[in-house]
Amino acid sequence: MSVLGGFDRNDRRLAINLSAMMLRDRFLGTGLGLLWSLLQPALQIAVYVYVFSFLFKNRLPGQEESVYAFVIWLVSGFGPWMSMNEGVLSGANAVTGQASLVKNMAFKTELLPVSASSLGLVPLLVSVAILTGLIVMEGRMPDWTWLIMLPVVCFQFIFVAGLSLLFGALNVFVRDLALSLPTVMMMILFLSPIFYPIETFPENLRDIVKWNPFYVIANGYRAPIVHGQLPPWEQIVYLAVLSVVVYWLALLNFRRVKTRFHGRL
Repeated sequence: MSVLGGFDRNDRRLAINLSAMMLRDRFLGTGLGLLWSLLQPALQIAVYVYVFSFLFKNRLPGQEESVYAFVIWLVSGFGPWMSMNEGVLSGANAVTGQASLVKNMAFKTELLPVSASSLGLVPLLVSVAILTGLIVMEGRMPDWTWLIMLPVVCFQFIFVAGLSLLFGALNVFVRDLALSLPTVMMMILFLSPIFYPIETFPENLRDIVKWNPFYVIANGYRAPIVHGQLPPWEQIVYLAVLSVVVYWLALLNFRRVKTRFHGRL
């Protein structure tokens, strides 16, 4: 984690422990416990698949008879979105949700939103597992193009961690953010080509929409999983640069304002 802002080995261990604590605390007192972390994304996927595939009867162009093709296309975009949404929302509440730790324990508080953003990896793993099963049922097997998802996951984590640092710090001073952010994220979801192809946008808007970072990340999974192709190289370069810039600007801002947290928590 040193390349992510001067974190050492002890910070890495603490970050892992914080992630585990946040995940455990979320389902504390429930009958199924941590099993909910797997059931929740699986149930969300099932609901959206039912709505778009069986109620609206959406299909991919040229594959109108194949339900599998559309379901795979849908999950390959919605799964990464769930991951990003979970990471951003968890990160935004990380500092205020752990106020007692911030006030009573000496540690790098920027680890809180970074650790919280990693919770989004759980729904991503669930989605990839479901997609692998669907692809095998369709008669295909994962191929070498899936390897591109490894750097995409890394850039996604850096990007989401940056947003978490930004919103986590801002939420200490503007508590309305935590209440409005879920609505904003939902708006971004339906304004992004996640549930429908980018070709449905007017042609003069496609050159703008294709640089939407949430779409770029989703397409980093969708291209190899659905089409067996690598995503456009310029989108990967754009994602890498954007992720690093957002992360470092947010980290520097967090470290600048964190000395004022105690008076606000």
